[in-house]
Amino acid sequence: MNSAALQVAVDTGGTFTDIGVRRSDGSLAVWKVPSTPHAPDEAVMAGLKGAMAQQDASLTQIQRLVHGTTVATNTVLTRTGARVGLLTTAGFRDLLAIAHQARPSLYDSRITRVAPLVPGELVVEVAERMAADGQVLQALEESALVQVAEKLRALELDILVISFLNAYTNPAHEEQAAKRLQELGAAPRISTATSVTSEMREYERTSTAVVNAYVQPRISEYLSRLDTDIEQLQIPSKLWIMQSNGGLLSPRLASEHSARTVLSGLAGGVVGAAHWSRLLGLDHAVSFDIGGTSTDIALIRRGQPEETMAGEIDSLPLRLPSVSVHTIGAGGGSIAWVDSGGGLRVGPRSAGAEPGPVSYGSGGTELTVTDAHLVLGRLGPSLLGGRFQLDLHTARARMAEWGSQLGLGVEETAEGILSVITATMARGIRKVSVEQGVDVRSCHLIAFGGAGPLHGSDLMQELGMPSTVIPPTPGIASAVGMLDAPVRHDFATPVTTTTGLEDVFEALEKQAAQEMGTEEFLITRLVDARYIGQSYELSIEWTPDWSTQRERFDAAHEERYGFQDPVASMEVVVARLVATVPHQEVPQPTWHTGGTVEPGEHRPVYIEGAWWETPIFERAGIPAGAVIKGPAVLNQFDSTTYIRPDQEARCDEYGFLHLSRKETRA
Repeated sequence: MNSAALQVAVDTGGTFTDIGVRRSDGSLAVWKVPSTPHAPDEAVMAGLKGAMAQQDASLTQIQRLVHGTTVATNTVLTRTGARVGLLTTAGFRDLLAIAHQARPSLYDSRITRVAPLVPGELVVEVAERMAADGQVLQALEESALVQVAEKLRALELDILVISFLNAYTNPAHEEQAAKRLQELGAAPRISTATSVTSEMREYERTSTAVVNAYVQPRISEYLSRLDTDIEQLQIPSKLWIMQSNGGLLSPRLASEHSARTVLSGLAGGVVGAAHWSRLLGLDHAVSFDIGGTSTDIALIRRGQPEETMAGEIDSLPLRLPSVSVHTIGAGGGSIAWVDSGGGLRVGPRSAGAEPGPVSYGSGGTELTVTDAHLVLGRLGPSLLGGRFQLDLHTARARMAEWGSQLGLGVEETAEGILSVITATMARGIRKVSVEQGVDVRSCHLIAFGGAGPLHGSDLMQELGMPSTVIPPTPGIASAVGMLDAPVRHDFATPVTTTTGLEDVFEALEKQAAQEMGTEEFLITRLVDARYIGQSYELSIEWTPDWSTQRERFDAAHEERYGFQDPVASMEVVVARLVATVPHQEVPQPTWHTGGTVEPGEHRPVYIEGAWWETPIFERAGIPAGAVIKGPAVLNQFDSTTYIRPDQEARCDEYGFLHLSRKETRA
């Protein structure tokens, strides 16, 4: 490789850490290393070194380095975060425990809520009160803060969150308390809820601030280690961190606003799928990212991913902008098990990277989706270009032993595992399409991740989708998507008037310039609007003309919910500003043409009750314009594509595979 500048993205997953390398001409290289859950930065460094060695390149050639991390996500899921305390308005100490009226399963008496990140004994109250319009009803006294500080010191907290009632309209009491308690040494770190999100809804605002505080020390320490490692390796690029909203953030701000990275690991894939849907002219698409432990699904309309201002992690609300992703516990490492009624189930528990599936030969004893693919012949005896060997003999023996309790043979058991996981994934796709008012039969499936191309064929058949699209490097698609992400900062403020928003947006722009350290950014102005009396809002683009604003809202409401109400009055409750610094897009390189398409070998693949002698192709050798008739298996370094007998795959000019039914080629 020459000395051209390289763009590199590192995506940490539950099983593998993916490294995408983009050359100056737009072409891509792929590298994968096993993840190191105990210390994710070890896999990041090993991956960077391995990717550069594979490319015969130097780390000093990296001019853009982007990272999607699961540290915040895993910290919440495993409950290994900081010891967080909460200071709140007197009378509201049970705010996190009471939560809101939504119930996870209305008629199941055995269901209980996820425990708050702050237990009751770490919640302290103080006398103060702010009205809903920001007027002070009860002042916050110095003597009260001195007494509270003594209580808080005794709790030996890592970090304190201050969240007072109605502070989103006037944060004066929160700021006063933070400043004085810091002086009194009440806790090593102190954070106010309004500094994390200044939007209405006390429970959601407090929950967001608590999640931010809970993961902040882990994220801060992790990014600090990464920065040190990058400096020692003499990588010239600044490190950028992927946010939940599909944009990039500096490590400094990511350490301060750590909750913005909670969905970091999955946002990159959605950004990439949106970019590809625009490139290919797909009106409706479903981003479908299957990794080792989970599947992340998102709807893309007219090239734009769905966004939400009310996400969640482990049932804990996050009042921050994020790509709207539905995550299910279904992946290559999902474990097969038998329920109390004797039924076959798969997931959500996963074998992960350690010990992994039975076929990994690393001590795993529980059968997984990967083992089923191997036993049926969809997967060959090795992965990652031969670097990772799979143990077919042990997987078959374990499949026979486990299947006997169900009265099934080896192949029947493996097919049963795949049928169950297909049904689970199909439900997830319907969740983001049919339940959003979009006919799933009009959506193209963009399947990626290490296991996405193995399942796209079956899901297209199951749901009646017109095609499945598989990008050239599906196994690192999330990493590649990050390379196209812009630097993005989001700002919001509550509003109680339908006029005068110009001044509000100008204030938000000044705030953006201060936080980003530049005035060279693009802005998008949005408002959260609703019919008066509703308790939920829709974010739409803002326009100074009120009648046009109303038309936009009515149209958005009808698209989302199937109706509009011309009689009801509309109100705007939040003004939002999205500030972005776009990355210069690199043209999608064209795929090679010419040459004959011949399988490298044939392998028996078990399909719907019978063994088929199936051609095995190397995907890199398939030229643009070629059509592969199913059944077939396509191998590549980062993934494997399976094509059903009644389907075919066409390779387009950019190297994307388009799977469709043989009689209705897309």
